[in-house]
Amino acid sequence: MRTDLLLELADFLEKLDPNRFDIRTWRRPSKDSVGFVSDKQLLTDCNTVACAIGWAVTLPNWKAAGFYMGTLDITNEHLSSPLSRPYTMAIVKWRDNPQVESYEAINEGLDLPIGMAEALFDHNNYADEEFTDAQTVAERIREFCSTPSEELIDLVVSYTDTE
Repeated sequence: MRTDLLLELADFLEKLDPNRFDIRTWRRPSKDSVGFVSDKQLLTDCNTVACAIGWAVTLPNWKAAGFYMGTLDITNEHLSSPLSRPYTMAIVKWRDNPQVESYEAINEGLDLPIGMAEALFDHNNYADEEFTDAQTVAERIREFCSTPSEELIDLVVSYTDTE
């Protein structure tokens, strides 16, 4: 597990303006779409927000490790409502295997099992769900990084939403 990158993210999140964090935020990759936020805009515009991974891919060491914001096309077969329209969203990818995305990219790039990544970064695995703040995510990252490997599975299970 790349604890160095995870701890860098925790450090960053602890210093982040609370108004700049939203654990539910999915960035849009196109200037023509509602919710578009480029890495540059995220870093320079005090009105933009992102989730933990949205912020992570702006950090120099995460970029050097190969993480970047790619795109995912949401097509008709992905949509549950007939009133929904296809769109493109931003999703984390990893340079060494661009075919994987989201938690699979985190798994490969950080050597962090998917269930563990979900326990760290998915709002459904926090008691306060959409109101989870950056500090809470940073604390959980630190807890995971300091837990002995033989105890990690129990920690993951304790945080995982099983409903």
